[in-house]
Formats: sequence, C-alpha cells, structure tokens
Amino acid sequence: MSKSDFNKRSINIIRPYMNQIISLQLSESFFIKNFLASFPIDTSFNRLESLILKDLNVNHDISILISLAQLPRLFSLKIFFFECSELFIVFQLILRLPVLQYANILCSSWTITVPFPLATNDNQRSMTLKYLAFDGLPRLSKIYNLLSYTPRLRRLSIEHIWGDSYTPLVQFIVPRNLTSISLCSWYLSFNKFASFIAIVGSELEFLRISITHKTALSNAYQWQQLILRHMPRLRTFLFEYHGSLTKYANGNNRCRALLDEFTSPFWIERQWFFAHSHCHCLSQEQVCLAFYSTQMRRRYCCQIDEFLDDNICSYQDPVFNLFFGPRISMKNRNIVANFPFQFPRVTELELRDNYYTINIDSFIDNLSHIIILTNITYLRISFNNQLLSNFVKLLNRMPNVQKLILDVRPSSGIEVLSDQQTNTLDFVCNNNVRTVQITGELALATVQLIKNLFPGMEGLRILNRENDLISIVRTLLSNRIDNSHLFSLMFDGDDAMIKKMKTIIDNKKLLDNYDIEYRQSELCLWW
Repeated sequence: MSKSDFNKRSINIIRPYMNQIISLQLSESFFIKNFLASFPIDTSFNRLESLILKDLNVNHDISILISLAQLPRLFSLKIFFFECSELFIVFQLILRLPVLQYANILCSSWTITVPFPLATNDNQRSMTLKYLAFDGLPRLSKIYNLLSYTPRLRRLSIEHIWGDSYTPLVQFIVPRNLTSISLCSWYLSFNKFASFIAIVGSELEFLRISITHKTALSNAYQWQQLILRHMPRLRTFLFEYHGSLTKYANGNNRCRALLDEFTSPFWIERQWFFAHSHCHCLSQEQVCLAFYSTQMRRRYCCQIDEFLDDNICSYQDPVFNLFFGPRISMKNRNIVANFPFQFPRVTELELRDNYYTINIDSFIDNLSHIIILTNITYLRISFNNQLLSNFVKLLNRMPNVQKLILDVRPSSGIEVLSDQQTNTLDFVCNNNVRTVQITGELALATVQLIKNLFPGMEGLRILNRENDLISIVRTLLSNRIDNSHLFSLMFDGDDAMIKKMKTIIDNKKLLDNYDIEYRQSELCLWW
C-alpha cells in the first residue's frame, strides 16, 4: 500500500472508531511509524484487546512498548521484529502489561547488554500471562530465567534451543499450571531435555518436540521412562526427529527396530503412533531419517538436494509426501517424468539450476505431475536473458504467484531487448506478482525488463552491494505511470547512501512524499 493510501485509510477508517476497535494489526515498519505518528497508543484505544505489530523497529520505538500499559483491555500481543539490542528490557515491559494473557514475540537477532536475572519478587512477575511463544532465546538458561517471571503460565512455545550453560538455582519457581510445551527445534541431547522436563513437566498434558540430536533415538525406552516419571499427566505426545540415519555396527539400518520399539503396549495404549521416511541430503552418500508422530507428518519445507528415496527400506511411511508443505526446494535435473512422489499441499516452490538447456514444455509437464502449479504463490528461480522465454512459459502456468525471488546470474545482463523479448512481455503482463526480490548482479536493462514483466509489482528488494543503486532507483522511479502499483524499495546501503538517495530524488523530483530509513543493513524507501 502506498504512503498516501495508507494515511488516507488510517484517517478515514481509524479516527472515527478509535474507541471501538477491538483488534488491530500493523505490518511493515513504515506503516507502524506513520500510523503511530497520527494515532499514539493511549487510552483512546480503550477497547483494544488484540494487537499485532509486524516488522517493529523496537530499538528505535521502545516507547511503543511503554505506551501499551495504558491499554486497559489488551489481552493479546504479537510482535515480530528483525533485531533487538535489549532483550531483558523488552520482556520486562511486556510482562508488566496489566491484563495480558497471550504474548507471541519473534525476533531474528537478539543482543543482550543488560543481564537477564531470575525474578526475585512478585512485583517483577506477570500474574496474568497464560500463553507465551517466542523465538530468540536460544540458551536454555535464559528459558529458566524467563519462566521465573511467569508463575501462572499454562502454554509455552519456543522456536529454537541450541545452547546451555547451567542448571537453574534452587529458588527457581516453576509455573504450577504449565500444561503445554512446544519445542520447535531442540538441538541439545536427550539428557539435557530430560533434565529440563524433570523441572517443568509434572503437569504437562501436551508436549510437542522436534529434535535433531542423535541421542534422541537411542531407544524408545528412555522416552517411556521419562514420560512415566516426569510427565504422568501427558495425553498428547508429538515427536519428530530429523537427522542422520541410525545404523547397527554391521551397517544395517535400525528402521524396523525403531518402529518395533515405538509400537510396544505403552505407545499403543495411548494411541501414539509413529512413522518414518528417508531422503538424500547434501549428497547421495548422506542419508537422512525423519522419524515422527503420524500427527506430525506435515513438514514446513521439503528440501530435495538430490532426491527422495523410496528404496532405502521397505518400512517407511507410504504417504509421507502427501503432507509436505507449504515449501519444496528442488534441483531442476531431478524433475523427471518418472519422479516417484507428488506433493499436493505445496504452495511455495524453489527451483535451482539453470533451465535454458532443457525442453521447457516437457519440464513443465513433469513438474505439473509433482505439484499443483496453480497453487503456487511463492516462487524462487534463476533468471537471465537466456532464460526469459522459458521463464515466461513457466510463470504463465503459475498464475497465482505473488512473491517472486529471482537469482540473476552474473553473466546475464540484458543489454538490448529483442523483438521476441518485447512480444514476450506483452504476453506475460497479466501475472499477479506483487513482491519481487532480486539477488545477484543487476544490469539497468534487466531493471527495465523487470518493470515491464511485473506491472502489478508493489515492492522490490535488491540484494547486492555491487549494483549501481543510484541508477537503478532512478530508472525505477522514472516514468512511474508504467508502474503505478510500486510503492516500496529495499536495498543495501548506509547513512551515506541515504543522503545520496535523498539528493537524487529531490533534485530530479522523482517523489513528492516519501520516507527512507536504515534497517538492519538495508535501506527502505516508501512513498
């Protein structure tokens, strides 16, 4: 959405109904910044119960978190940001919200300069928070400390745990009502997990864990004993292991033995069933095993570096491929007529390798037997002048692609558009691509081509410091009548680049009303 449209909608829709809004979601740092400039968070939003802030620049806008304490009915808060320099301060402010019950905090990069100590009194603790989900605290010690601030927590979801440094102190207060834990990626050993559960698991009814450490599959009995001793109330156990294929000393796979171990009366009585599948990862020599609860068949991403293998053993899950999604990554040379699997749930596709030497019609036909092309909304693919004709044919078979990532090859700058290429552009201009990201060296002719290829493009992200960004931005902003939907650019740069961009935009009068700011090594231009 353009800056002017966003401001108009905010004024016309928000201002008359501020005291009636129950749920509010703001995405992108520009939107958040402009919205809060006109509508500061205060008691005017006295009925607001749910707030979602995506791409919040918390380092610059910590005052936003402070102001949330003025909302008397804020029960649910979701915040997503790229980086945060003060982990403890952020959690302190969130835990002090007077009626907050649900918090989901995601950050890709934390920096801790203020220690994260254990809570020592009730004034530091949240007595209302019942559900907490977060990513960005990878060390187990920080998890223990955080739990000391949430004595009434019922549900906990953690994205990654890969480090540990100490066992919690004696005065650590365990949340008494903690009945649900989800651990999306546990990289520590089984013994570390067992120690963690021994502390927090006594009331657990639901446990979901994805673990990669090889000790997780030493035997099923260790899991059985852990559940009986420390999780006696457990009703739902969702387990997933993904890692190297375990073998006996003689080299034979342990697949059948694992399945037998996890089908003893203990597991069957609780109706906890398991399956497994195999694939070649990184190289044909390395075989990976996925062992999982049957309720967890669906995995977010299937990366086929070589190919999925249905010949490693005869015991693997016969329908595992039906649950993969939404993303699949494939090498083009593996897309063949006799490919053994189909992936009906896939909506995001990554194709690697050049495809200008292949028969594009046969390639598309083979691909259409593997995935449903009209379901694809996200596509990552290589791109250059040699691939243009094939690219157009492929994109025409995926009319619902909205986000596109183009890996531009270094030797493929397009100097001149031929008549054939010009006709191709007319043929493809009805696509629905809204967001484009470009990696690699970008020639000016390629920029013009991309403008013509995607007339509905709203946002463009360019990832390469070697590009002539000034010339690229000038080209994109000139004659904007041909790209009336485009309203944002993201590219590498620093404060010096901001000055250069402002100078060229103002001197050439390329934009009237715009914002440009620096965010995590990137410049964001919005108008």
